[in-house]
Amino acid sequence: MNIVPAAIEAQINRVDRQRSLWIGISLAVLAVGSFFRLLWMLYVSMAFGAFAGPLAFHVVFSLIVGAAAAVGAIGFLTRYHKG
Repeated sequence: MNIVPAAIEAQINRVDRQRSLWIGISLAVLAVGSFFRLLWMLYVSMAFGAFAGPLAFHVVFSLIVGAAAAVGAIGFLTRYHKG
């Protein structure tokens, strides 16, 4: 099962192998940070229920950024692993 779409994978394969490692690691760190931020925002919204409404945009934004970073990290790290 391939998570990365074929058009994006074709673009990723044009990147140098060493640069793919650095981009993949950077995107993985971004995805983990986004996930941590999402958990933190959910904790804050549960602790202070009145602030759950204004955090809705930030929760959705963190989900989108984290998902995009995770897909990119998988693509670039797979490119590095294949050689």
